[in-house]
Amino acid sequence: MKEGFWGNYETGIWFQIDEHERWLRRGNNAERLGVPENVIAEFPNFADRETLLPFVWRHAPVMRWRCHGESVTFEFYAEEWEKPLEIIRRWCTVFAGDFLFLHMVNFSGMEVRETLWKEWE
Repeated sequence: MKEGFWGNYETGIWFQIDEHERWLRRGNNAERLGVPENVIAEFPNFADRETLLPFVWRHAPVMRWRCHGESVTFEFYAEEWEKPLEIIRRWCTVFAGDFLFLHMVNFSGMEVRETLWKEWE
């Protein structure tokens, strides 16, 4: 499993994607995801994913994740964990097996949480 996703933790929607930066820049994907127009207007000012993605996380309630075989990494920037954890839990309910390892990175404060899906409380 190496699927990638973008999700909006305010609306609860997610999209399975190919590559995070290319998908976000393509067509009206960022708009469909719920990225504000003023943030989308800034995309041309960012030459690469290393600068674009942190900008988007800071200015929109979105997160990305990618599956890596037996683990999945979720990345976002949120003052509170509640809403990001809701979408993670919903996604895991649909896709995760008991032994899927969850690696969650909140760039607000650089807090990392890790757990097996079956041990999530």
